[in-house]
Amino acid sequence: MIKKIYLIFPLFIFSYVTIAQSIGDFHQGGIIFYTDSSGHGLIIDTTYIDATFDWIPEEPLLSDWGVHWLSNPGAVEEFIGSGQFNTQNLAENSNLHYAANIVSSSMNGGYSDWFLPSRAELWQIMLNTNLIDSVIQVHGGDSIHSGFHWSSTQVNMSSAWAISPYSFSANTGEPAGPIEYVWSKSNSALVRGVRCVDNDCSFMDSPIFGCIDPVAENFDSNAGANDFSCEYIIGCADQDACNFDVAVTLNNLDLCDYNCIGCLDPEAQNYSGVEITLDDGSCLYCEQDYQTISVSYDPIIDNRVFFQINNGALFFGHVFESNFSEGICLPQGCYNLFMFADCNITEDWIGNTFEIGDFSYTLQGEQASVDFYIGNGSCGANNLEGCTDSTAINFLLNATSEDGSCIYPLFGCTDSTACNWDFIANQDDSTCLFPIEVYLDCLGSCISDIDQDGQCDEIDFDDGMGFNELDKNATSLVLMVDVLGRVHTKHNIGSLLFYIYANGEVEKRVQQGTP
Repeated sequence: MIKKIYLIFPLFIFSYVTIAQSIGDFHQGGIIFYTDSSGHGLIIDTTYIDATFDWIPEEPLLSDWGVHWLSNPGAVEEFIGSGQFNTQNLAENSNLHYAANIVSSSMNGGYSDWFLPSRAELWQIMLNTNLIDSVIQVHGGDSIHSGFHWSSTQVNMSSAWAISPYSFSANTGEPAGPIEYVWSKSNSALVRGVRCVDNDCSFMDSPIFGCIDPVAENFDSNAGANDFSCEYIIGCADQDACNFDVAVTLNNLDLCDYNCIGCLDPEAQNYSGVEITLDDGSCLYCEQDYQTISVSYDPIIDNRVFFQINNGALFFGHVFESNFSEGICLPQGCYNLFMFADCNITEDWIGNTFEIGDFSYTLQGEQASVDFYIGNGSCGANNLEGCTDSTAINFLLNATSEDGSCIYPLFGCTDSTACNWDFIANQDDSTCLFPIEVYLDCLGSCISDIDQDGQCDEIDFDDGMGFNELDKNATSLVLMVDVLGRVHTKHNIGSLLFYIYANGEVEKRVQQGTP
């Protein structure tokens, strides 16, 4: 008979429960001083970081923040969760003796991810100073000092945020909580490192780091803090450039090419050639009183030749080593042609001809300076410029050359007091019209009518007296007034009064008699 033996082993089921950490717990090399609702937290180092190799060896716990004339754009965030990012940027761009580098080099507690707290993170430390100190008394370490502590948040080019755990009441003199200062980067302050629980700084209410520039290729619409990771298409974004690229997101003017821009019209004075593909509206044309001329000569062998054409101000200059021909515009007048070579003159140079319009000159020596005239005239003292057109009103009989100043007759009324005065006319044609009376304007209305009765003041004899008509035969006295216009009913002896009669006449009287 076979007996079956059953072995019964007890089954133990183990349940692993993650215990949430809380503020004041000693955890992962330090003391937790902040947590959020998602379980993320911040830990403060139990000791200050030794900075004996810093600029102030006699103060081993003090360090400078950084160079006070150097801006650190990657260290401006101050929210909880930004201290690690600030410190990484500072450590990459600062001297090893500065606060951020000292913290990031720390291996306290066996951890290498310590960083300088941001402004908001440092403020949380100062709010929990008493709790932190009580834990330190149990586990050992440095209590929170009353001096200023560096944050990793820059204020401006020359300063950063520093916080002391204590301010004092002006009334009681008792501690009243933390106090912030905008502290010069070249000043010294205490350095205390912090780290994130499990090295996870993704706090629930903190913005996400990323590219926040909408024009960048990697713009992150969810990002709320700049991590300077933006990527751009660099090129020329100037629409006036030859190589304008609509896809460019970061313009670099040094890359823009403008050599294809100029005058496109071959008939223009400054036509730029077939390489021009974009017209910039700069074409210049000879005006009516200008003329197009050309310069030509025989080739010069192994020698550069210079020439200038000017009339007191340089009009045209050129250096040539071969045949040359170009149209230019010169106004009528006297010019000087100056030519010379840049080395010893050879027979190939002497004897060549320089032509400008109807003017031609053959070089006789090593250099030349000769005057010539464009148009009808001559250079020199005998040349008199003026209007040479006999039909013009300013025709100058003795003029030897035309200067374009001719003025031609424009007929019309030239009297500025006339109703039909023509300010453009320079020759009167006797068509001027005037008002029929001197006291009327060109529309036949009174120039002056004080009492607005439709009768011009010059022929209105009852202005201000209330009469509609004057009877020349009526000689009765209407009223008596003195020199001040006051009405009198009695004329006293020795006084001067004016008698006004019904026919409009006025008589001045001095009453005679014996009082």
